[in-house]
Amino acid sequence: MTIRVIHKHGTRRLLIDITFKQSDGTKRRFRRVSSAVSVAAARDEERAIRDRIARTGAPYEPALVETPQLSFRQVVGEYRREFMPANLKPSTRRGYNSVINTHLLPLLGDKPAVDVSGRCAQELDTALGRQQGRKTAARARTTRNNVQIVLRSILRFAEQRGYIPRGPTGLPALKRTGQLVDHIPTDAEVRCLLGAASVSQRRFFLLVAYAGLRPNEVRALRGRHVRWEGADEARRGTLLVREGLSAGELATPKTGPRKVPILGPLRDELKTPPVGEKYIASTAGGETWSEWAPNQAFKRVCKRLNLSEEYTLYSLRHWAITSWLRAGIPVHVVQRMAGHKHLSTTQRYVHFIDADLDTAVAIYGNYGATAAE
Repeated sequence: MTIRVIHKHGTRRLLIDITFKQSDGTKRRFRRVSSAVSVAAARDEERAIRDRIARTGAPYEPALVETPQLSFRQVVGEYRREFMPANLKPSTRRGYNSVINTHLLPLLGDKPAVDVSGRCAQELDTALGRQQGRKTAARARTTRNNVQIVLRSILRFAEQRGYIPRGPTGLPALKRTGQLVDHIPTDAEVRCLLGAASVSQRRFFLLVAYAGLRPNEVRALRGRHVRWEGADEARRGTLLVREGLSAGELATPKTGPRKVPILGPLRDELKTPPVGEKYIASTAGGETWSEWAPNQAFKRVCKRLNLSEEYTLYSLRHWAITSWLRAGIPVHVVQRMAGHKHLSTTQRYVHFIDADLDTAVAIYGNYGATAAE
């Protein structure tokens, strides 16, 4: 029996006597003289002790360990050491570090982590809104969203580690961003760009414009990633996009490896690709392109042709995705070819050009003529 009557100093008392197993399998015995007078009350006390054993492995409440009061800067240091390398791609880590160094640490670094509240986040967002006046509206909203996304990730990490009791409430809502690239080149401008580029530049630009690859994916592309099947006119080519090269590190795209068909002038360009581990898009000296060199080369070609200063190498990726959809490729296939996790991302890449108006007029004109008959 777990509860029995004893007499202590001539007084009738109730003794709670429990045998239980510890986590290592050894048996322990716990005995306590109950403060209760009735057996029913003693059984309630016994049930509470058994619940505690089931919850903590011991009949006593564990001693409270005081959570260390860390500053926001100290939490960020631990976040950088333990969370970022294991969970974020190299390019994402670089972006997060930029946000942390530029926006978060200067304002919040010396605050205790428990004092970083929703109001702090609101003040930071408001201050950023005033500073971003010179940027396009979509780009300014994206910067403010990035700051809030990084801050929320750090606060979730701090909550999981027990450095803050719970994540703050009242955080600013994320803004709708729309398109970050306002304008894309026309088909004629793309042809001019490819014609004015050097041999090594042209291959890099072609892979972005006709395979829709991200620049870091082009830099990691090797000969073994090109597949050709069939012969002559029926020959079909595929690019296996398995990784991207950013900040000197290879990382798998967030949506995983994907296949992209070899289309347009890229077919002739990759008819005889480099063999094995050789890079497909290399510099004139045969080396892999550095991180920023492709976009700088693209800007130089644009300047020579007197094209818009707003164009970047990424404009060619936007042009590729817009061209695929305009050619009638189903949107879910385009999403996969582009390596987008969400369809809404693909939709932000689609651009309107003046030629679309002519197409709309032609389509409606044919419909109107048929309806009139």
